[in-house]
Amino acid sequence: MAHVKFVTEAAAELRALEGSARKKVLAKLVQLESRPEMGHPLGARAAGNLTSFRKAVVGKNTYRIVYRLGPDDELLVVWVVSGRSDGECYKVAAQRLAQYGDHPQVADLTEVLRSLQRG
Repeated sequence: MAHVKFVTEAAAELRALEGSARKKVLAKLVQLESRPEMGHPLGARAAGNLTSFRKAVVGKNTYRIVYRLGPDDELLVVWVVSGRSDGECYKVAAQRLAQYGDHPQVADLTEVLRSLQRG
């Protein structure tokens, strides 16, 4: 089972989703937590090299979760949560990777859920 963390901006993107969309994304994250390899691997894109990233599609191709797995699939770091098109999601992920490298500031899933409850 993977431990889920969020890059700061991805946590804000999750909080910004309306209620039903947020529930769908959270349900997909629960699935990813137990099966982190289920997302589709990304490769080199026009936006940048995202070979170490994966994408999970939520709903009818409406929302995307772009994430990266740590060693032994024990850590899953969400970099983008968005309703954007694939190209836009990859661009955002590449920008964040360029900004943070391998050491982004992250929040634990439980912290993100608590902030959602506080409103």
